[in-house]
Amino acid sequence: MQTRRILSLIALAFLLTTAPTFAASVEVEGEGTPALYVVKVHADWCGSCKALVPILDEVRETMSAEPVLFLTLDVTDEDRTGQARLLAAALGIEQHLKTNNKTGLVLIINPADKALLETLTKENTADEMVGKIEGHIAATEDADDMDM
Repeated sequence: MQTRRILSLIALAFLLTTAPTFAASVEVEGEGTPALYVVKVHADWCGSCKALVPILDEVRETMSAEPVLFLTLDVTDEDRTGQARLLAAALGIEQHLKTNNKTGLVLIINPADKALLETLTKENTADEMVGKIEGHIAATEDADDMDM
């Protein structure tokens, strides 16, 4: 009985002296405005979509420091398509999802005016995609400089 009481007191003391653990803080630096949206129209059953995975992984890694928002609009099933529609609507690009309603596409969209700049496929290499995205970023920055 005495041992149980001592153990209970030790456990209570431990709980009272241990600070609660919270999620860590994360510094978020830089601008939060993307220069481009790079949107993959995806479905799990799509062979072209599967072929795009390693290509887009390489593109994302190469462009990790660039102001590019990579998105996936998943149209695998009815529930995911509904979520894809909502995301597209929230970003103001729902018309592109309706117009380009094929899977296995990568859409480059200007977030400022929602214009579709280019459509890419699995036929484009990662290097080609990076080059095209960089070209559109430069064009967007040039247009912004001219507006000033």
